[in-house]
Amino acid sequence: MEIELIKKLNYFNIHANLGFQFDGFDQYENYSIAYNNKIKDYWYNFITNVKADSKEEFDKIVMEATAKMKKKNRDVAIAVLPFMQGIYNNRKTYFDDGYELVSREVWQVYDKFDNINTNCSVNVKLEKTTNMGLYSEEMIKAYQTGDKNDPYGDLNSIYKEVYSNHKKIENEYTEEFLFAKVDGKIVGVTSAVYDNEIYGIYGLAIKKEFRCKGIGKEVLKQQLKMCKDKNLKLAFLQTEDGYYPADIYRKLGFKDVCIEYYYIKRNT
Repeated sequence: MEIELIKKLNYFNIHANLGFQFDGFDQYENYSIAYNNKIKDYWYNFITNVKADSKEEFDKIVMEATAKMKKKNRDVAIAVLPFMQGIYNNRKTYFDDGYELVSREVWQVYDKFDNINTNCSVNVKLEKTTNMGLYSEEMIKAYQTGDKNDPYGDLNSIYKEVYSNHKKIENEYTEEFLFAKVDGKIVGVTSAVYDNEIYGIYGLAIKKEFRCKGIGKEVLKQQLKMCKDKNLKLAFLQTEDGYYPADIYRKLGFKDVCIEYYYIKRNT
């Protein structure tokens, strides 16, 4: 397992999205807290980087973090990655009946940059935008499908407000928001955050009525070309394991790096 790569991707994922997905990332001696001031989903509000050598130490950390999260009006979620080795490898011990597993997020990377054959039946163009109001509207249309086979099909509408009010903060990461268009019509959205090594692909979604035409694959193909043209080392994305997007990415050449587990502490 590529622990150092996972650590690098974790740092990238958190710090590239400060001011966007995350409003803050507070680091303490034995754990860290990531949070969003408006979105309450566990993907945006969790404790992680936990260092504990026993269940007793772990429980004390969770209790301390619980108090901090409650001040932010958030439930306690714990994001577990392989570099939290003792906890990760003994999840049944650390996450007993007092916890619920709510998400298995697979992290995938692409570093071959071969020419992907998508067999897309329409002409897709990616267009950068700074119109976050329109982007937020089109994003919600693409995500809120109501499809039980879509892990994000019931995306909370608070995301629309967060995206529409987004303002870039200055850091070493570049972010881009893109519309996927066919014949001048917006059929989906995607975004990218990158530095001088990693190209992160986020929020790729195609409107339900335009799916099954190869558009999503074509969007991904064009983003990978952008990554290659920038001479970056690898592309990175995350999606829910067990749903069709993860399998599509694998067929296109993405490799699984790890599973990130999200646990919610049950109210007692």
